[in-house]
Amino acid sequence: GETVSRVALSHPEVSISFIREGKQLYKTPGDGSLKSAVYAVLGRDFAKDLLPVQDESGGYRGSGLVTPPRACRASRGMQFFFINGRFVKNRTMMAAMENAYRGTLMQGKFPGCVLMLDMPAQLVDVNVHPAKTEVRFSRESDVFDAVYRAVKSALAQPTTLSNCTTYHPCHWLMMVSRAPS
Repeated sequence: GETVSRVALSHPEVSISFIREGKQLYKTPGDGSLKSAVYAVLGRDFAKDLLPVQDESGGYRGSGLVTPPRACRASRGMQFFFINGRFVKNRTMMAAMENAYRGTLMQGKFPGCVLMLDMPAQLVDVNVHPAKTEVRFSRESDVFDAVYRAVKSALAQPTTLSNCTTYHPCHWLMMVSRAPS
């Protein structure tokens, strides 16, 4: 099941049906929308408030979806990282994303994400682990910066505030400043 889910998330342009013991567990629409694939694979509750991530700089392109701070979870189980379309488990990417949330999370909560990083293939070593899910980077700090910048930018978007259901004095000031005169 995990392998099919990872392929479905990394290729939203392909419609994928996951059938187990004669029962269809999900079917992605194949419409090219990552949010549609996330909705089908990970469910409505996870997909409903996701924030878009889009950033490009220095040969690195970060894209995907992240949870708003208020929708963070008790575990890292909903963190999915992809390098050049390949699912990876990587502490650098995880640390960069979590650092971007610093100051916005309750202690013991973790952001969820489906994050894609496209980068020059020669800067990634995929032969670290037999399953090829662990990778090593030639320029670890560049990867950290690319992920951090992309996620931080998504969290700074005005929609992040308007999606909030909790009121913080700073949020209240921001909403008052946008009120019509």
